[in-house]
Amino acid sequence: MGRGTHVFTVNEANAIVMEIKPVLGGLMEAYKEGELGIIREQSRWLIKLSHRLGFSINPRLGIIHFPTLYRGSYDALLCYRFNEPKVMYWHWVDSAVRMRIRNINLFGSRGIENKEAG
Repeated sequence: MGRGTHVFTVNEANAIVMEIKPVLGGLMEAYKEGELGIIREQSRWLIKLSHRLGFSINPRLGIIHFPTLYRGSYDALLCYRFNEPKVMYWHWVDSAVRMRIRNINLFGSRGIENKEAG
């Protein structure tokens, strides 16, 4: 991961998910209904927020990735997909979303500590 990249814990990722879930839900509904104004407005807000906080989001698919470290040194992404109750999956940085691994417990009950994030 690049220098200065924020490394998220599971708890941090879940806190962000809970905060933006209502907006993401409205956006997903707007995509279904073809409401372009809402899509533009809410997508813009979510993308700005993601840049500011250091996660990535695909508003159209409702997928959010949070950079993290597996076992303190291997680049990984915590992965949330809209309508999941919380962050429950992760995958390697260079693998596709379809390669998600469900065992979030590998990251500990509190998630990864951010000591490595500098």
